[in-house]
Amino acid sequence: QSSLHAAVAFRHRCTALRTNGRTMQQYTTDIMIIGGGASGLAAAVAAKRFCPELSVTILERNSRVGKKILATGNGRCNLGNISTDSRYYYGSCKKYWNTIIEQTQPAEAFFQSMGLYCRRESDGRLYPCSNQAASVLDALRLTIEQEGISDVCDCLVSDIQQTESGILAKTTQGDFLASAAIVTTGGFAAPKTGSDGSAFSWLLNLGHHCNAPKPALVHFLTKPVLLRLLKGIRLSAEVTAISENGTVLAVDTGEVQFTERTISGICVMNLSAACVGQEPAAICLRLLPEIPEQRLLPLLWELYGVRTNWKLEDWLTGLLPKKAGIQLLRSAGIAMSMDTPVYEITPQQLEQVVKTILTWKFPVFSRGSWQEAQVTSGGIPAEEIDADLQSRLVNGLFFAGEILDFHGNCGGYNLNWAWQSGQFSGENAAKQILQKRGDTV
Repeated sequence: QSSLHAAVAFRHRCTALRTNGRTMQQYTTDIMIIGGGASGLAAAVAAKRFCPELSVTILERNSRVGKKILATGNGRCNLGNISTDSRYYYGSCKKYWNTIIEQTQPAEAFFQSMGLYCRRESDGRLYPCSNQAASVLDALRLTIEQEGISDVCDCLVSDIQQTESGILAKTTQGDFLASAAIVTTGGFAAPKTGSDGSAFSWLLNLGHHCNAPKPALVHFLTKPVLLRLLKGIRLSAEVTAISENGTVLAVDTGEVQFTERTISGICVMNLSAACVGQEPAAICLRLLPEIPEQRLLPLLWELYGVRTNWKLEDWLTGLLPKKAGIQLLRSAGIAMSMDTPVYEITPQQLEQVVKTILTWKFPVFSRGSWQEAQVTSGGIPAEEIDADLQSRLVNGLFFAGEILDFHGNCGGYNLNWAWQSGQFSGENAAKQILQKRGDTV
């Protein structure tokens, strides 16, 4: 059966309409979920489990649901984090986070209810015991089938409207009319997976807006001349994003990675998530973070004494990779040849090297592109939704996941949000339908 025929099989009424001389199908369902990604799948499961009598239909533009899930965690699927601490999250919708986590299952319990067991890593990250992202998608896909939820794939939504009968979605597979709809189309990040931000065009027609969207969990582009010797090197550092006037915007610690044009690594990508209101002008590295600041100058003098006849290019070897040490000296303003013996370094130059170790500055030209970003910073703002994640502008229209102005750090935090906001919206949409019909919730 095609996905469209499968949808019809699940108790949907279907009527034929004539539009511009051709026949279009109209399908009716209780809850329509636009977007079959992580939050959409969670919303579908939660709604159906809350009220099995309601029909639930997922509209997915790709040929199958959950495409983006397969790419997470380098194919292993870092499906969540045991921590739900709000300090790892950003955006105006953060105000609703504590309420949501109180009323929904955390990732580990949610997947265990489907028979998928997780393992915890030391930093709190959750992975399926199989270590395969396909296991996560299979658990969701087979649960949807078991629960009698229909998924209509290759179904691109071009517009949604509020009608007297409910929410009407116009799609490439016909029109779908629902008592309640949940938009879970994602943001702009990773457009190859289908989340290209196109939903905002028809949400704009309904009066909604999108708070300044920016690529997040992405690298920063900097001066290539600073990176020629650093390409492929990894350095432990405390990283700080600073503004044009020197204001500290965000701080993190971890392993920094360098390419021929970018500065990256999880800690750097976290800075891209944390810098919401203001773009950084530079990223500063505090190298050797395990060594107290007051110890650095005596340590460099010790190395000066022990290696006084060595070449400058070898002076910092052991503290740093050799090429990183050479680039650090150049960034510290040491213009002499790297064949020069260490004893020719002046006390002033040595102090400048220490200063560079503490604040090695890399100017920021821009963030990476949407194609390279893991999530979207920005989205539907909190002032346009209520505490149930329902639109304040369109009754019966709910949201979940990355479409909202809410995102988190690397480490499973964004999938925490997807699963739990999806559950929350799914249940609330089902509750609203039952209340309208006079049923007891």
